[in-house]
Amino acid sequence: MKPVIIEVGLNEATTREENPHVPITPQEIADDIVACAKAGATIIHFHARDPETGDQRTCDTALYREAMLRVREAGCDILMYPTYAPFLSGKLDPVQERFGHVLCLADDRELGLRIGPLDMGSLNLVMAARGELLPGADSMPLEFSVYENPVPLLRRMLEEYDSRGLIAMLAVFEPGHLRLTMIMLAAGLGRNASLKFFLSDRWMHGPLPDPDGLDAYLRMLDQLRGDRQIEWVCAPSGIESPAAVEELLRHALQRDGHVRVGVGDCPVAANGRTNSQLVEEVVAMARAAGRKPASAEDALRQLTARTNVSDAGRIPA
Repeated sequence: MKPVIIEVGLNEATTREENPHVPITPQEIADDIVACAKAGATIIHFHARDPETGDQRTCDTALYREAMLRVREAGCDILMYPTYAPFLSGKLDPVQERFGHVLCLADDRELGLRIGPLDMGSLNLVMAARGELLPGADSMPLEFSVYENPVPLLRRMLEEYDSRGLIAMLAVFEPGHLRLTMIMLAAGLGRNASLKFFLSDRWMHGPLPDPDGLDAYLRMLDQLRGDRQIEWVCAPSGIESPAAVEELLRHALQRDGHVRVGVGDCPVAANGRTNSQLVEEVVAMARAAGRKPASAEDALRQLTARTNVSDAGRIPA
């Protein structure tokens, strides 16, 4: 079986109250990334955070660069990529407003950025816990109630990533996102692309976060991809039960997929463990399934392998 790519959702918006080990400052982030790499991680996704308050700094080029440079100075070649801002102001060019820092980091030769993030559609920002809407879910200001990723923006970003030879890490939150993604890929966009299936118990989107939910995505993928070879990552998110997270990860490994762990994604299920400890646990799961953890070189080879596909239709400009 092919080597398993282990991605880490390093910090996201997790607070110290949720997990005392969440890294926030550039030095903490860099140290945690190096520890995860030593434990067997292949890819790191992280959010820039205000070093003093811990608040999100999703588009802060300087904070991302500082953390990534510290990783490189430590001699670590792990693959890393940032997040981007969730909202459009309508006042600036949307690519520069939301993705300017990603492109700046990609153009910085010292960093070796090889992956760009892209969420493949819009969705309602609704969260729940234990069967009840969380406060604010139905009283959020209208302009911040929908996470918007319109098709013209998706097209532009895939073109930007293709022009730089980046791997597009395409996040799928709903079945419709996958259908759109496969049409865009078949049309020649996203020459190097990978899918990331988010299965969440906290965010009210997508199929249920269990093996059947993952299988629903995989059935669609088998029907839609044609001859294209494309890798996928199972990303449990907002799940409180450690056993439920483990069940999803083991199922993904058995289905020859890749996996994502991290205190940023499931802080409650992490139960006080560090990111590197979570990596060690999933490495053990992978080896028990007959798979070794992928190196950065393994991942680049897998994520850039593709077959030629015919044009399956034009995407609206």
